Amino acid sequence: MNFTPGQRITNRDEDFIINDIEDNNGNYILKVEGISELVKGKTFIFDTQIDSSIRVLDPKHTRLVPDTDYGYRKTKLFIENQIRNASVYSEQITIAHKAAFNLANYQLEPTLKAFQLPRPRILIADGVGLGKTVEVGIFLSEMIKRGKGKRIMVLALKSILGQFQQEIWNRFAIPLVRLDSEGISKIKAELPANKNPFDYYDKTIVSIDTLKNNAKFQHYIENTRWDIIVIDECHTVANSNSLRGSLAQLLSTKCESLVLTSATPHNGKKQNFANLINMIEPLAIRDEQNYTQQDILPYYVRRFKNDIDDEAVRSNFQERKIVSIHAELTDAENEFLEQQQKIKFNALARLEEADLQTDLFGRKTLKKPKKDLLFAIGLFKSYMSSPEAAFTSVENRIRKLEALNNLDDLVEDNIEILQQLKSKLQTIISGKKDAKYNALKNELIRLNWNGRKKDFRIVVFAERIETLKSLKRKLTADFGLEDNVIADFHGSLTDMEQQRIIEDFGKADSDYRILLTSDAGSQGVNLHYYCNHMFNYDIPWSLITLEQRNGRIDRYGQTKTPYIHYLIAKSDLEGLKDDLHIVNKLKEKEETVYQSLGDAASVYKLYDATAEEELITKALATNNADLVEAALPDSVSDDFFDSLFDDATPKLKVAEPIMPSFSLFENDKAYYEALIQQLKTDHYLKNDDALFEGDLLEVKHTKEIDRILYDLPKEAKPSKFGEVYQLSLNKDDVQKAIENARKKKGEWARFHMLYELHPVVRYLMTQLEASVDKDVALVNKLTRLPQNSAFFLIQGIVANNLGQSVLSDFFVIQMKIDGGMDNKPIPFEEFLTAYNLTQELHTMAVSDQDISLLQELLPQVIEFAHQLHMDQEQQKLQFEMEKKLAIYEEKIKNWHTSKVQQMELEFGDTPEYGFIKKRKLDKEFEIETILNSSSQYFKNLTSLNGDPYLKVLAVFYNH
Repeated sequence: MNFTPGQRITNRDEDFIINDIEDNNGNYILKVEGISELVKGKTFIFDTQIDSSIRVLDPKHTRLVPDTDYGYRKTKLFIENQIRNASVYSEQITIAHKAAFNLANYQLEPTLKAFQLPRPRILIADGVGLGKTVEVGIFLSEMIKRGKGKRIMVLALKSILGQFQQEIWNRFAIPLVRLDSEGISKIKAELPANKNPFDYYDKTIVSIDTLKNNAKFQHYIENTRWDIIVIDECHTVANSNSLRGSLAQLLSTKCESLVLTSATPHNGKKQNFANLINMIEPLAIRDEQNYTQQDILPYYVRRFKNDIDDEAVRSNFQERKIVSIHAELTDAENEFLEQQQKIKFNALARLEEADLQTDLFGRKTLKKPKKDLLFAIGLFKSYMSSPEAAFTSVENRIRKLEALNNLDDLVEDNIEILQQLKSKLQTIISGKKDAKYNALKNELIRLNWNGRKKDFRIVVFAERIETLKSLKRKLTADFGLEDNVIADFHGSLTDMEQQRIIEDFGKADSDYRILLTSDAGSQGVNLHYYCNHMFNYDIPWSLITLEQRNGRIDRYGQTKTPYIHYLIAKSDLEGLKDDLHIVNKLKEKEETVYQSLGDAASVYKLYDATAEEELITKALATNNADLVEAALPDSVSDDFFDSLFDDATPKLKVAEPIMPSFSLFENDKAYYEALIQQLKTDHYLKNDDALFEGDLLEVKHTKEIDRILYDLPKEAKPSKFGEVYQLSLNKDDVQKAIENARKKKGEWARFHMLYELHPVVRYLMTQLEASVDKDVALVNKLTRLPQNSAFFLIQGIVANNLGQSVLSDFFVIQMKIDGGMDNKPIPFEEFLTAYNLTQELHTMAVSDQDISLLQELLPQVIEFAHQLHMDQEQQKLQFEMEKKLAIYEEKIKNWHTSKVQQMELEFGDTPEYGFIKKRKLDKEFEIETILNSSSQYFKNLTSLNGDPYLKVLAVFYNH
């Protein structure tokens, strides 16, 4: 028996719609939704090996019943529902353009490119601030429309779980259950201890660290499959040897589609980037150390602000302004840093050139002077954050040394020197001799900022936690700030604390006027709502990190001029002046990137924040400012990544990115008005359950809806029964509601998009489906049709061996009332146009005699539908599938050959015992696993599952 999504089945005398199918060793696991009275709205899972009573309607036994509704409204709605519910197979955009965002072609490209692959999988590597979350939402919407987005899991940083969840709901009406600390506690309270939450909730969002650190959740994952997995900030999982990386590798095998996102998708190591691409397509790369851009180009998109030529999009970015705030170091600071410089130069005097150029961070030679040098540079770096940060570092070192007996002859082990440094720092702090803080305070005074409700908001970035603490103490004292005015954000906060602060700061009614944040706040979080002033209190020794920081307020959707302030320390002290110059050059470099290059990582071509920090450390150690001037020499830089990521991926050439749609209704409004009216007529809705006025549909929140939509975020639901969901056809109204929701803490958008992906709309459409019995097709008599003719509307569905629908066709069989075909089958859209069925229809009486005549034609109709249409369509499809399979098999063969050759080169003459033998066996097993799973997957993907499924939807006739 063939099963496809969208089929109606009977099991145990109840009726269901199939939502999803999983292969189960020749049988199937069916995930269904009840539509008959006893099971309505509930979800079930059937195993066809166990449930032997499952029955799919034989189309020859369809009962023909006259439609007596005014204007044949039920027939039109029933057909429209089938069309809107049907899986689509176009490589164009079919539904996402209706969502609540300003449509720009560049945002459609990741999804369009993914659709060109056998499995829609993609890496979205767009630059900072271009709207990757919206691009993810477009992909999810389109996959749901294709029947391949029932089960979704999103992995994101713990700080942005709520932000991501809210964005995807507000704009696309896709509900994600948030599994943060609070969400997990709720699950523990509501679900049995042995219940897999990923089976209970179809769509979830969770931090990868939650999964990584939770053994029980990892067990759940190993026994779960998803349609789609999204991994945000995927550079954190690029190392397959890390816990995060190995978990991501596992997850990539547990899903049909995969979306990876990151503005910094690699760290310059070919192996790590190959790991990401292999997650998307294991056959893409034959040699992880030797692959080309051509090998990977189909699997990623990368664009920067300068690549976007759409003026409407450009208008959503504001031209930033840079404000340099110079802080002339005080005598007390110069005295401390003079001692720091002496430590540095004393260490340098005992080192050779090779120690600095090739082995600065290693341990091959002269370990002690190098450690002294690095200690001095570390001391400088901590002080450039704040005196308090340096004080804490020195004090912690002294405390550690006091507990030790054997000390090395190192400055960092010399308690006397450390005490001198500590004393100087105490003088600076107690005497308020911190020039940089005083410059910040004076700048805020100059800007008339007092931390009051009327004042603009500020984000301040600093690397060290102790700096954030000291800033909070000083600003609170100097400006008389209340506790609720100033927030500090850092990685050691819990996920709930992080989300609360970020959401609060982005609301109009927030009391926060200033957010002090470490670089934990530099990735992913939106800080541009109601904030356009950012201060780099210290300058990170990485352009990548600096670009990420500045991108928190300088991003798509910023409505005001972003002001990027830099606190720049100045001194004429010998040596120190040069060091300050080197660090301050980073600010100029980032500005150059902003003006021209587009990507900070392209400057030093190290593609890794840690590697860039080491470069600055080396520049300070060697007093070589040239190191920060330009890219590294070619001998160090990797030309592959230079060419790969310095430029945007080529624009996708798609003549018509959005597929035109056809409908029996003049527009969406006419359809939804008719749907609501029909459900009221059939008593599926009470008169006050739904109200349509203008572009707004209001649907009452009832206990039944609440039970069926149990997995909607609580913030997305009305607060109590009797209140209403508000769905609008006007995209501007919904976007305005999203903006208005930012005015009050805890609020989500009041209006949602009224389109067929919204769960409330899905509920209404299912109600309409239930109003027509599973074995019934509605009959319409129309005088505009040729005399003595009958037109049978058929839906034909073909599935592959994965249980996925790969063809859904609506066509019409033209018959003579007295028997025999009147003409060849035609597409329903052609029939619709030819006889103007979108215009007003007039209901006519259908006699029992006519019904009998039509019923007698039904067996012939089904035979003709098979022989003259669906069988031919299936053969054409099978031919195309076989061509694709041949290409896949050749790709698999070449990949396997290459892997075998690599094995021979690596292990050819190596004795096969011990660790080496195990490593070889592990690699062989990995290759065979990928080979077998890929081969079987492609065979199942391209093999059609038996005969097409036919369903008679309606009959139009004139007699």
